[in-house]
Amino acid sequence: MNVAVPRRIKLFVWGGVASFVLAVVAVAVTLILNARQVALADSASGANRFVSSAESALNRSLLAVDVLLASMDEMLELSGARPEWLDPEVASQRLRSSARQNLMVRYVALLDTQGRVFASSDAAGASLSVSLPAGFAASVFEQPVSMLMVSAPAVSFVSAERVLYLARQMRLVDGTQMLAVAEVPVTALAGVLTQGMDIAGLQVTLERAAGQALLTMPRQEDALARSLAPPLADLDVLGPAWQARARLSGELALVVYRPLMYQDLRIAASVPRDDALAAWRSTRDGIMLTTLGFVVMMVLVGAVSMRYLDRMTQARLAIAHSKATLDEALESMVSGFVLLDSQMRLVQWNRRFEEIYPWLKGQLAAQVPFRDLLMEKARHHLDNASADEQLRWVEHRVAVQRNPQGPHEQGLPDGRVIQVTERATPDAGLVITYHDVTELRRASAEIENLAFYDPLTGLPNRRLLMDRIQQTVAASARSGLHGALLFLDLDHFKTLNDTLGHEVGDVLLRQVAQRLKACVRTEDTVARLGGDEFVIMLKNLATSSEEAASLARRVGEKILRRLNMPYALGAHTYHSTPSIGATLIGPDMQPPTDLLKQADIAMYQVKSQGRNSLCFFDPQMQIAINQRVQLENDLQLAITGSQFELHYQPQQRLDGRIVGVEGLIRWRHPERGLVAPGQFIAVAEESELIVPIGHWVLRTACEQLAAWKGDARYQHVQVSVNVSARQFRQRDFVARVVEVLRETGAHAHLLKLELTESLVLDDVDDTIAKMVQLKTKGVRFSVDDFGTGYSSLAYLTRLPLDQLKIDQSFVRNLGARQTDDVIVQTIIGMARNLELDVIAEGVETAEQRNTLARYGCHYFQGYLLGRPMPVHELEALLARDPTAAGLEA
Repeated sequence: MNVAVPRRIKLFVWGGVASFVLAVVAVAVTLILNARQVALADSASGANRFVSSAESALNRSLLAVDVLLASMDEMLELSGARPEWLDPEVASQRLRSSARQNLMVRYVALLDTQGRVFASSDAAGASLSVSLPAGFAASVFEQPVSMLMVSAPAVSFVSAERVLYLARQMRLVDGTQMLAVAEVPVTALAGVLTQGMDIAGLQVTLERAAGQALLTMPRQEDALARSLAPPLADLDVLGPAWQARARLSGELALVVYRPLMYQDLRIAASVPRDDALAAWRSTRDGIMLTTLGFVVMMVLVGAVSMRYLDRMTQARLAIAHSKATLDEALESMVSGFVLLDSQMRLVQWNRRFEEIYPWLKGQLAAQVPFRDLLMEKARHHLDNASADEQLRWVEHRVAVQRNPQGPHEQGLPDGRVIQVTERATPDAGLVITYHDVTELRRASAEIENLAFYDPLTGLPNRRLLMDRIQQTVAASARSGLHGALLFLDLDHFKTLNDTLGHEVGDVLLRQVAQRLKACVRTEDTVARLGGDEFVIMLKNLATSSEEAASLARRVGEKILRRLNMPYALGAHTYHSTPSIGATLIGPDMQPPTDLLKQADIAMYQVKSQGRNSLCFFDPQMQIAINQRVQLENDLQLAITGSQFELHYQPQQRLDGRIVGVEGLIRWRHPERGLVAPGQFIAVAEESELIVPIGHWVLRTACEQLAAWKGDARYQHVQVSVNVSARQFRQRDFVARVVEVLRETGAHAHLLKLELTESLVLDDVDDTIAKMVQLKTKGVRFSVDDFGTGYSSLAYLTRLPLDQLKIDQSFVRNLGARQTDDVIVQTIIGMARNLELDVIAEGVETAEQRNTLARYGCHYFQGYLLGRPMPVHELEALLARDPTAAGLEA
């Protein structure tokens, strides 16, 4: 039956539509005006933030250059020196090292009062030509105290780009004035300003108080040649905001400026008013269109409302009937049910929910925040937890409810398991169901345990073991990593069962299982096949089969030692021994059954040889393992028995002068004679013996440097030593190097540590931190075998390096393989750009040396110049070399 809508309701509806239309128009006008003010305010705020940020950035940049120039006095000891005491080459080297720390500075130089360059960080050194703006040097010398001065923009003679010169005056002990100058490209300062420069139409100027422009953004060359008017100081009296003129374009604009900490420099930002209001115009048009849409929509809403009111009365009766039906269905559910509104307040629940959580009955009421119920559940579920822990649990549950991820389970204190399912409703509310799955989970766990685990020891059974072996074989084929299977059988276990009974035998098996699990990693598997047979599967040991076998042998020996310890079997103390057969799991996709058979065969070989031992299935592998073990034992004796020697290979310049040597270890074996490093270094690294060996090399090299310190023939010779990755990654590596230098008395600047590319890039932040610490002590660094790894130029520029070492594989193929020539030229060019020395190793022919010299390499090492030799032969060589004495390293 249809019921007509009363006339008063119709008047109310249309009156409401008219009122809303008027309100929308009023709001639209207000929004447009407010948006205009906000746009201007945002632009002004952005300009102020930019100027503040730019001021700080420029002050930091100028201060960094000022500190660099001021530190030249202490670095070159100018205040205590006379002109004739200063060595231009040494001073240039120190300036070059210092200038690398500041990326903005093109170079720093020391000039006399005549403008001549005394020393420079540029590769040209004292021969560098510096053309300062007219009168700039005189203005710096006229200052009563030393302070940083900034020149007018100038064009660099070398790069033809615009630069600024920053200078300080220096005085020598005899009163001689010197000028410390730094050349800073304008583009470098522009790079500082462009950070955060995201304001529409922003114009930036760096100018003096009188208006002389030093830098403009956007770049305008004509502005640099004139003074901007009016001076910035006059802007405060020219009128309100947005009435000034932009410094570059002259438009009506907001101009914000701040003084810098040096001289009379100002940083100014101009925001033209038209640019500031560009976005507002789009907003204004959008508001007007939206307002029109709202007006049309409200008229339509009024029409639709009339139709809706006609049908609402009939719908009420249908809704009431549906609600009654739904309430009846919810009460008959076997699962608990909760309905929450969009504010996460309780709307409806059923009787089953009260049965699952009986302690919540007193809290259940309409519109109660569900968070309060969660707090009550936390106090009941986590009664032993602190208030903070309970609160964190509630916060986690609230966060999960905002983004339901599917069913999850909760364990109740009485042992029940409740599956909770949360689903969002169309009105942003939440429907939560609670289903008791306790019996289902118990049954599943029991079925899984019976199917895959041994009931006596709790270890995986044969079925689960075969599945894991299959997965490991597939993973090994993908990764190339070897694993291993150890097949273990207890010796004379049948005798124990026959004499003391199966119950005692079961106790022994459980204790063996516990000891085996304690001997392996969590990712490895210990399984029981049945009886007294166990299998241990070791995953991801090594890519090399020999190394994997060595690691598997160590685990096997650990198991042998652990299982040989006595067992307490009730009132009996029992000694048991195992026989272990081993085989490798390689990338060749062998079936799990074949692998088990191989390990089983190896185990029976142990049984036939007397038990209580370990044997590999491959006899040749066993021989290799035995040899490796013997080599490790011999290395241990070599460390304690002083069997190592340090030989030295000369490093020369192009003119034949010896500038340094590389210390190379040799092993004087009592039976094998002199052993080359290639035969034992790999084993030393894998067994961690490389750390004490590397420390011995470092100490021996420093002791030799200390011994040469008093002899003019050798006191300037530099010694390079290789540092292994294990040694470098030791936490106390820096402290040990410093301790060796202190104890031996060696000069740190004559010690050079050679690092490989892989070591450097393994953990760049840790590498940089350690290198910087040692760099402050004077230690130098070289990248060994450069070009053979995967170098990152970005990381290379961050490392405080002194030298790159071209690998001998590239030197060997010079002239024979064009790509190697290109690589060598690239390395040399990159080193020159980074201001690093470059040395080529493995130089064996004069043709190779000449080719390298033609490409720009001036340091060489190899058999052409000299083989590694004992120290007495090296000293004899240096004594015969008239150019060796007095050299700088």
